[in-house]
Amino acid sequence: MRITDCFLTNPNARPGKTIRPKGVVIHWTANKTSGANAMANRNYFNKPTTIASAHYIVDDRQIIRCLPENEMAYHVGAKSYKQDALNRLSSYPNNCTIGIEMCVNADGRFSEMYRKTVELVSHILKQYGWGVDKLWRHFDVTGKNCPAFFVTNQEALAYFGVTAVMAWENFKKDVQRLLTDDSLVREDALPRCAIQIELPETGALHEGVAYLPLRAVAEGAGGKVEWDPLTKGVKVNGREVTAHNVNGISYTSARELAEALKLQATWDAERKTVILHGNGKRN
Repeated sequence: MRITDCFLTNPNARPGKTIRPKGVVIHWTANKTSGANAMANRNYFNKPTTIASAHYIVDDRQIIRCLPENEMAYHVGAKSYKQDALNRLSSYPNNCTIGIEMCVNADGRFSEMYRKTVELVSHILKQYGWGVDKLWRHFDVTGKNCPAFFVTNQEALAYFGVTAVMAWENFKKDVQRLLTDDSLVREDALPRCAIQIELPETGALHEGVAYLPLRAVAEGAGGKVEWDPLTKGVKVNGREVTAHNVNGISYTSARELAEALKLQATWDAERKTVILHGNGKRN
């Protein structure tokens, strides 16, 4: 798990007060606009006119830390608080909680953002020696509909296909699994999605055959490339392939490389693009 530090400099969002955390509060950004990713939300917090913040913001690509965990963030302030929060946290929970924002930008991958959030929360709980009883929804503290997919059935059904109560319980179970055995996040809690890998390298066409840069594509697809000094041949996943050296780069036909990777290759004539498909089988 990689965390990118991009601390706020806006004094209205970063008061600089030291806190002793007692729990973690989960939020959602509520901004489904394309481009409303972690950095965009961080930059919003950093505007001089913004009086709001969180310690972490998570999207499908990165985890941004806006504030150190021992500094106060303005993420759960309200005129009144639920009694359980008053009993277990304080009369002003901003002074003892770590806030995490989950992004829901339309151009992001929700399932990947969810996975990163589970990893981050598990990491924080381990760091403090806490259990999942230290997790709070914003709703649990103030009654606000946040994060909505853990509070209202309409949003929960849209994102998870289950009720809000079940979605929140599943989230805590996923965190608990990482706390206890570092296993993978429960797959049935995540929306299904396709996987597409695009590489910056380009292939070449020769006499109607598409040739791909061998190492870049093979390793990008999780394959192992080896050079055999005896035969002076190249192997991909233990299978020898025909390699053609062009300006120091080895190329092989898309179909031969796909077979070595146990994938299927198809040609998109309109885009002049080779597409490698999995066979749908899982180990």
